[in-house]
Amino acid sequence: MKKRDDIASVGTSADRLKTWLGEICPSAGIELVGAVSLPCRLPHRRQWEQWIESGRYGGLKYLVREPDNRVDPTLRNPWAKSILVMAHRYTEGWPSGDPAPSSGGIAPEQSPWIERVSRYARGGDYHHVLLKSMKQVVRDLKEKIPGMEAFASTDTGPYLEREYAWLAGLGFLGHNQCLIHEKLGSGMFLGVALTNLIIEDLPNAGTPAVDSLYTTTKRLRRPPKIAPVNLCGSCTRCIDACPTNALDLSKGLDANLCLSTWSIEWQGGAPPESAHLQGGLLFGCDICQAVCPWNNRAQQHSQKNSPVNESYLALPSHHELSLQDLENISDDDFRRHFRQTPIWRCHPEGMRRNAALVRKNLGGGRNNG
Repeated sequence: MKKRDDIASVGTSADRLKTWLGEICPSAGIELVGAVSLPCRLPHRRQWEQWIESGRYGGLKYLVREPDNRVDPTLRNPWAKSILVMAHRYTEGWPSGDPAPSSGGIAPEQSPWIERVSRYARGGDYHHVLLKSMKQVVRDLKEKIPGMEAFASTDTGPYLEREYAWLAGLGFLGHNQCLIHEKLGSGMFLGVALTNLIIEDLPNAGTPAVDSLYTTTKRLRRPPKIAPVNLCGSCTRCIDACPTNALDLSKGLDANLCLSTWSIEWQGGAPPESAHLQGGLLFGCDICQAVCPWNNRAQQHSQKNSPVNESYLALPSHHELSLQDLENISDDDFRRHFRQTPIWRCHPEGMRRNAALVRKNLGGGRNNG
């Protein structure tokens, strides 16, 4: 691999890239791919800056590091001429009125604890699964495009993935702050790859594409002439359903109030005065996605789509544990069960705190006699 300072640009066209992706992506399991020319004006840059300035990022310092590089990757990588955005689904959607606790449903303590975990975290670690598929796509593209260089990452790099995914035509930006594909819903992982490709016939930088270069399922039968920013209309189900009022129509998400922040990033550190609002949620929260009509439709028509990658399905070893086991899990057992899963993020002490809080909220914890 060349040193990044020595990388020269290579030209191709959107049509050729589309053809090659159609040949490559099925075997890699990637379901959506789009591209954006760089450097690129980000239409929602000011909204993101205001979100940071207002402190709505929940104290998550990784979200505010390298702000200039987030809005312009070419500052650090002047060789980069485009960015590929790829997606993996981790769920087929959510049924209307989903009874699972992770979707806000009520279930007794004896119910499987994994149903209290956000769907994205029930299987293998997406950082590894998605990145492996992305690297396969990049490797196969390099065989077709001599001189191509690309560097893939999941959410570990300083990129505004959802903004680039919208610009690349993968979906629209929903009121729940997720990227939503009209047929596949919002249950997707996003990854990006900086490339040295100058891609002809892409929309002007900063103008969103109406569809992706590759997709297993078209967004709409008749693509609009102008890509929509939002297709939620007057629907506010996600905002109304949030137990902590973490969503605001104009200000977006307040991560300080988000149950996912409390249970994952704050490692079970729910504010004492509001801890009861976490209810039966153990790790993460799917409520704002579960109530979304787009996700309900995705689930209804899921048989028309390709199956979800098996690596994202709940691991069999999860059934060896109970909620009470998790409240008392040792560091070694936590490592053995969760080292290669997204649940590793909350650390063993976070899992113990979350499990204790859930049992207390359900009336079965130590503080309830």
